[in-house]
Amino acid sequence: MKVSIVGAGNSGCAHACKLIQCGHEVTIIKTSESLHNENYETIKSRGYIECIDHTDNLRRSLCKPASVTKDLEKGLSEAEVILILTQSLQHKDLAQRLSKYFKDGQLVLIIPGNLGSVMFKKQTTKNVIFAEGESTPYDARITEPGKVEILFKNVRNAVSFYSKSDEIYLSTIDSLFGRHKYLRSNLIESAMHNPNLIVHTIGTIMSANRIEKMKGDFWMYRESFSPSIWNLIEELDEEKKQVIKAYGGQTVISYLDACKWRNEENLQIDSLDVFNMYANTGGPKGPASLETRYVHEDVPMGLCLLENLAKMKGISTPISSSLISIASSLVQRDFRLMAYSLEDLSSYIDSMN
Repeated sequence: MKVSIVGAGNSGCAHACKLIQCGHEVTIIKTSESLHNENYETIKSRGYIECIDHTDNLRRSLCKPASVTKDLEKGLSEAEVILILTQSLQHKDLAQRLSKYFKDGQLVLIIPGNLGSVMFKKQTTKNVIFAEGESTPYDARITEPGKVEILFKNVRNAVSFYSKSDEIYLSTIDSLFGRHKYLRSNLIESAMHNPNLIVHTIGTIMSANRIEKMKGDFWMYRESFSPSIWNLIEELDEEKKQVIKAYGGQTVISYLDACKWRNEENLQIDSLDVFNMYANTGGPKGPASLETRYVHEDVPMGLCLLENLAKMKGISTPISSSLISIASSLVQRDFRLMAYSLEDLSSYIDSMN
C-alpha cells in the first residue's frame, strides 16, 4: 500500500523502515521544526534510513522511502493509509493543518491516540476512517542523524475506531505490522490503556530529584518502581478502571496485566515478572531531565484526560488530580490548560449515547 507517515522522529523512522521492508511505498512527512531537524535533512539528502533491528537478529538495512517532505499536500495526496506518529500534544494543531488535504476513503491511524481522532474528525468533511492505537508496535531510538535502532516489539496491539461501522478495516491495519488483531470497545477504553498514562507519569514525577541529580545516567524502568510506587500505581489503575467502566469499556485490566498482554507470548507468566523482564532488557534509558514528553505530553494528554473524563461522569480522581498538581508545580506549568477541554471531547461523548 501507499502509506504516509506523519512524524520524522524515533517512531516515524522505525515504522517507516518496517513498512519499507514489507514492500509498502512510504512517504515520511515532517511537520515541525522543534525536533530531529538534522535527522530529517540527513535522510532527505541520502535518500535512505540506516536501520539496525535488535528484534531481528541485529539486521542492518538501508531503507529507502519513496518521498521525504515537509509539503503536507504532496505528502498526503496519494496515501491509502496515513499514520500519525507525532506526540499527541500536536494533534489539535495537526488536525487543522492536515485535514484539508484528506480524501475520501483514506484510513488515518493515530498512535498513541489519546482521543486525537476527535480533533481530526471535527476538522474534515471527507469520508475518512479514523482509528487509534495505544502503543506503537516497535520501540526505537535515533542514535545519530539518519540512523535508527529498533529496540523492542510488541506481541499484540489493540486499536479502536471512531465509528463502530469502520471496524471492518481492522484487517487493513493488521496488514501493516501483523500485530493489530484486537479491538477495543471505544476510543476512551483505548486511551485509558495507553501505558504512558500510568508508567511515564508516576515513574518520572516520583523520581524527579534523582532524574535531576543523575543528569542522564538514569533508567526509569529499572529504578523507579519500588513496592511503595506499585501501591500508587494500583490506586491510579483503579481510577482508570472506573473511567473505562463508566464509558462502557469491556477490557478493565491493570497496567501490569495490559503490559503483559502487549509484550509477552505466554500469558501464564506473572505480570510483574514480564514488566521486570522488559525493564532489564528492553526498557530505554532516561529521561535525562524533567523536560521530557513523559511529563509534558503524558500528564496533559494522559492524566488530565482521565481527570476530565471522570468529571463528566462524577467520578473522583484524587491520585490523578494530585499527580497533575505536583507535576505542574515541579516544572512551573499548568498542565490542565494544555489538556483537551470538556467541550473538545463533547462531540464524541455525545455520539456514544
